[in-house]
Amino acid sequence: MEESNRTKKAHIIDFHCDGDFFYQKGMHYFQSGDLERASKYIDRAIKFKPNEVDYLCQQAEILSELEEYESSIRLLKKVVYELDSKLTDCYFFMANNYAYLGEFEEAINEIQTYLTLEPNGVYKREAQELFQMLHSEMKEFEEEDSEYITVHERGRLALEHGHFEEAVHFFKQVIEDEPDFLAAQNNLSIAYFSMEETDRALNIANRVLEKDPGNIHTLCNLATFYDQLNDREQLQSVVERLDLIYPFYAEHCGKLGSTYLFIGDYQKAYHWLRIAQRRGAHQDQVFQFWMALSAYHCGDVKMAKQCWKQVNYFSDKPFHPFKYSKIQDMLYEPGAADNFMVKELINKEMWEDMKAYQIFSLFYASQHHYRTLLQDITKSGTNTEMIRIALRMLQEWATDKSDQGLQIMREVESLAGGPKEAMKHPELYSFWSIVDTITQSGETDVRGWAAALIYLWKKEFGEPVAQKAIASQAGTTLYRLRKHIQELSAVLEKQWEDYSE
Repeated sequence: MEESNRTKKAHIIDFHCDGDFFYQKGMHYFQSGDLERASKYIDRAIKFKPNEVDYLCQQAEILSELEEYESSIRLLKKVVYELDSKLTDCYFFMANNYAYLGEFEEAINEIQTYLTLEPNGVYKREAQELFQMLHSEMKEFEEEDSEYITVHERGRLALEHGHFEEAVHFFKQVIEDEPDFLAAQNNLSIAYFSMEETDRALNIANRVLEKDPGNIHTLCNLATFYDQLNDREQLQSVVERLDLIYPFYAEHCGKLGSTYLFIGDYQKAYHWLRIAQRRGAHQDQVFQFWMALSAYHCGDVKMAKQCWKQVNYFSDKPFHPFKYSKIQDMLYEPGAADNFMVKELINKEMWEDMKAYQIFSLFYASQHHYRTLLQDITKSGTNTEMIRIALRMLQEWATDKSDQGLQIMREVESLAGGPKEAMKHPELYSFWSIVDTITQSGETDVRGWAAALIYLWKKEFGEPVAQKAIASQAGTTLYRLRKHIQELSAVLEKQWEDYSE
């Protein structure tokens, strides 16, 4: 009898539950209408695979059915902002959640994003119907204006997402129908300037001022244009006009404050942003960053820290933090190393999964002597390559001896126009990591390798460049450049797509 029992026990099959098991269980209960159980099982599946988009999207749908709209929104944002930006239907689902919450403005924003990214999407008709219903509820626009305002909003969203040619198309369409709609002309000017069509941008802005000499948006746009063009005389002329303006509306106060921020007048920026805040301006993450940066430069560190927490590294926005020009400026302005926002941002990126920005952050930490951050990576990091790079940087400090492999990247930064310019092209850091694997520890031809990397990078991204010019700029010989190009090409040939953005 005992032998029989032992035999039965020996044939028991070990049953292993994984994420897919719990997901299927959850779907069974979902299809049968038991939403509570469905949510519990899919939540367990997510614990196994926290970044599985199918699990997250299904859970978001269930939570919406359970009227847990805010939780549903959080999951949808994670999917489209962090995991897969191509799943644009998430914007439509977020709009529905916001509508149920009564947050009509947020719902409209998400619909506009969806229609901008997917003008012929699966939910186009439903999105347009929801858009019209929400506008009717808000009674914000007159019936006869709704069509061109909708087109203008599509242009504005395209502009915000960096789709400049598409934005130009929409704004031109609005101006053709409504020549006196100055907001479209202002935004068209911004789109052209972003496309480096400077003359067109300035001409449009000046034509607006002919119609409306006190147009705040136009004057603010011109100030930022002239600042970026380094035309100090024209900038001063525009600023003198801005200084005479005392706007009433919160939106205008915020625009004025952000403009002063961009041209580096933090005292005026902080003054007007605080007024905008008191008057009820829409305070998204970008606005909170403006507040944090201006407060910091005005010595109000407590307010800066409070606002910086609300920024949350632009988690609700479609762009990586390092893509924002004012973040780039902040990283390289005088005293940046002592700025708590800079240190927190660099620390965060050192632990993220985006390799190019990880490597950039390590080099930034090395340049600004963030020893503790590098030591933390060596002690607690999980990425062996990042640990290895951090150890080499610490070794440089300990021995006061330059690591030639690291010097190749620093030379690349110099050839790219400096670290600030290099960070605008993060693929350079990924390409360097390939070079670093094929050079020897005692490598001495730093300039030759840097020149080869820069040449192949420029060629890959469509910028015409002569080998002789690159060699001269790098201070190396044409022979050495061509030798390293041949070596590096063989390795990079299969990897360009993995590292290009």
